[in-house]
Amino acid sequence: MNTTTAAVTIAYQSVQVVEEQVVLSLGELCGGADADAALIGELVAHGVLEPTGQGPDTWQFMGPSLALTRRAMRLIQDLGLNAAGVAVVVELLARIDELERRHGR
Repeated sequence: MNTTTAAVTIAYQSVQVVEEQVVLSLGELCGGADADAALIGELVAHGVLEPTGQGPDTWQFMGPSLALTRRAMRLIQDLGLNAAGVAVVVELLARIDELERRHGR
């Protein structure tokens, strides 16, 4: 790993740590991912997103939910998937990531 790659990796890891500590409201998540609240509700219903709180008025999403919502939006827009389809794809991608981590890729 050269110096540039190391610096980028360190910077990326720092961003991940900060992102994990961020808490977003439903409105902030919608704005950050360019999604509407109804779609976020569908993603929650299908288990793609897991907010804390008792309902949309009190939901809070951890920072990684923003990247996940953006990924979901790309799947919906690019592939025409619905929320159930997004849930399947997200689960499969998570399994692939886990297998790659286990095998050192």
